[in-house]
Amino acid sequence: MNQAIFPERLAAAYVKQAGEKYRPSNGTEGQCFFAAWCFHCQRDKAMREGANLDECDDNERCDIVANTFAYDVDDAEYPTEWQYGKDGQPCCTAFVPAGEQIPAPRCTNTLELF
Repeated sequence: MNQAIFPERLAAAYVKQAGEKYRPSNGTEGQCFFAAWCFHCQRDKAMREGANLDECDDNERCDIVANTFAYDVDDAEYPTEWQYGKDGQPCCTAFVPAGEQIPAPRCTNTLELF
C-alpha cells in the first residue's frame, strides 16, 4: 500500500533515503502520516477506532507509535518500521489494512525449509 503524504516533488528528494528511518518533521506532518497509515491499520484499535488505549488488549495496540515519541530517530530503539519508501514517501512497513488478519510473528530460531 502506498499512501502519499509528501507532494511528488518533495518525495523525489527523499528517494535516495529509501529504507532509512523516517520521523515526521513537525506535528502537522505527523498527523498526515497518522491519517494515511495508522488510522487505517489493523494493529492499532485506538488510532483506528478512537478506542480508549487503556481498554485495548496488547494485540490491539501498536507500540510503534509510542516508540516514535519515546526515542530519537538516531536511537537503536527507534522503530525501523517507519521509513522512507522506494518512492521517497514515508511509510510503515508493519502496516496491515484494517479488517485483515495480522500475520503471526515468525520464529527467528527456526530455519526456513523452503
